[in-house]
Amino acid sequence: MVHISWTDNSTTETLWNIQYKIGSGSFATLGTVSSTSTATTGNASVSWSGAVANTTYTFKVSASDASNTSAFSSSSSSITTTVFTLAASAVPGQTAVNLSWPNVAFETGYQIIYQAVGDSSYSVVTLVAADVTTYQVNSTFLESSKSYNFIVEPYINSSIIGDSNVATATVDGITSKTGTSGLAGSAFSHTFTQISGSTVSSRALTGVPSGLTFNTSTGVLSGVYPAVGNYALSYTVTFTNGGSLTQAFSIRVRPPAGPPVVGTVIPAWTAAAGTTRDTALAGTFTDLEADSAVRVSTTLGTMDFILFNAATPATVTNFMNYVSAGKYTDVSFHRSISGFVIQGGGFKGSGTASNFTSVITNPTVNNEPGIANERGTISMAKSGGNPNSATSQFFVSLGDNRANLDYQNGGFTVFGRVAGNGMTVADAISYLPSNTYNLMLDGGTSATAFGNFPMNAASAPVSMDQTKLVKMNSVTSIPTLAYSVTGNTNPAVATASIVSGQLHLVGLAGGQTTITVTATDLDNLTTTQTVAVNLTDTYSTWAARTTFPGSQNGNTQNPDNDAWNNLLEYAFLGNPALSDATGQVVSQGTTGTNSAKTLTLSFPVRKNTTDLTYAVEANNALSGTWTEIWKSTDGFAHARVLTAVDQSDRTVVTIKDTVTLANQARRFLRVRVMQP
Repeated sequence: MVHISWTDNSTTETLWNIQYKIGSGSFATLGTVSSTSTATTGNASVSWSGAVANTTYTFKVSASDASNTSAFSSSSSSITTTVFTLAASAVPGQTAVNLSWPNVAFETGYQIIYQAVGDSSYSVVTLVAADVTTYQVNSTFLESSKSYNFIVEPYINSSIIGDSNVATATVDGITSKTGTSGLAGSAFSHTFTQISGSTVSSRALTGVPSGLTFNTSTGVLSGVYPAVGNYALSYTVTFTNGGSLTQAFSIRVRPPAGPPVVGTVIPAWTAAAGTTRDTALAGTFTDLEADSAVRVSTTLGTMDFILFNAATPATVTNFMNYVSAGKYTDVSFHRSISGFVIQGGGFKGSGTASNFTSVITNPTVNNEPGIANERGTISMAKSGGNPNSATSQFFVSLGDNRANLDYQNGGFTVFGRVAGNGMTVADAISYLPSNTYNLMLDGGTSATAFGNFPMNAASAPVSMDQTKLVKMNSVTSIPTLAYSVTGNTNPAVATASIVSGQLHLVGLAGGQTTITVTATDLDNLTTTQTVAVNLTDTYSTWAARTTFPGSQNGNTQNPDNDAWNNLLEYAFLGNPALSDATGQVVSQGTTGTNSAKTLTLSFPVRKNTTDLTYAVEANNALSGTWTEIWKSTDGFAHARVLTAVDQSDRTVVTIKDTVTLANQARRFLRVRVMQP
């Protein structure tokens, strides 16, 4: 491209006639150009793309109106330029490219422009002085392992007078990703690759954890993932030309995803009825994958984010600083590309037209790559060419972005993932129509274009409508686990509930029950523990939960006027409010035949009590001294125990006498109930 400019001294011209010659040859017509202004004088210019490299051209110009044509400009005032060849070569072992070109006569300086291969436009690198023929473009503009196009443009007094050819160079760099993640004990293989104009002389890798081996010839690190943790390695490759490249490499070994696991065991509870116990549930279950979590409430629904504190500590701390300060409240999702990402965390609408404010950012955070950018992961956004530039903005991957984002810009840090059905909300945002809007940020006077801006409408409005923004209503910390009581085998013995993160047990009556506690994670996966409850009764705890007519609750009182006072009702599991013939639960019988018959006494021994003693006594008369033949403290395996039938709340025992009925005129057995 050749740029031709001249002084416009006419005010009536309608056309410019341009002629050129090559070297010392004859002039030929290049073409005509319509005049853009006939009312004023000034400067005029035109560009010509037909020039051939390394050829000298001389140009002259005349002006025409409807009836007249001026003389051509004199050859002494003609503009001469040389189209020249630019060479670009990567600097071995550096993120830099050397440019060189031949000097161009008459220039007053050069403008250097560049673009990454595949980009749509060029950007200016710098201006250099006249007669400069070399320049090194460094890492301020370039990323390692990427290819770039360069053009050098000479200029005279601020007017570009030509272009070099497009010179392309690929920057030296390590092309393999900057980190990886996996499960402890699973197979591991990673190949370090690089690009350079020179062959590899040697490779070295430091910080290799146990279980992995590095092959210095092939650059392959292989074996099995080590124990859960973060491992920092450093890879250096040296080339035969003396250049070298170094890359930090991270191995982040994380626990597997899955249901919660049991942590500390919730202890069994043995106590008296009428008491309570509270047990903190923190630590009794663990979600190994989720160190912490937040709930993102949006105008389209709720997403829960599981955060990876241990794997990416700096990034999670950075994110939570914004959360705890409430900086994400009412912040918009400002970028949505279907199948790729939704992005937010940077800008908040003011409510008026295209006026937005930027989230006030904290200092940038160091990059922590390694975990794969897969669907449902949450990653930090950052500036191009600066791996350590993340601040407040984050994005959710809508698809498998490993091939791109695990390698680009030092690898993008994944610091969490969307839990449960939260991706339905992320997908819903991505399905919304979007448009490009020119936003006025922070009260500025110049607009900034935002492409792929989603709007909650049937079709994206032409102009920004802040009533249709997709916003984060709030982002708040939430527990990673929820607890519930999902089983109780005997609710009459005890009740159980979850109160402020504690298992609250209330003992109602003597007996046993089994409580089931369930922990549910943010993916709705569950794990349970059971808690054995064994409660004992006393007369006072029984009386406290029993209804007595006329409030006659003393142990010697008999409010129902039957054969049993309250103590006996308690001992033999009767009802003091109901004359229910409880005496029938104590019965006399015999065992054996003929002359070997022996008197027996059957009765219930109350279970789960600590203040009752049962004694069976014998006598030949109803008066006089009674002889004890068995006591409940002797146990049910005693020789006097004929049978012991176990039931849920009692043991029905049959006690046999010590003597036979032969030659006994009379014989009596009785059971006596005692309290300590």
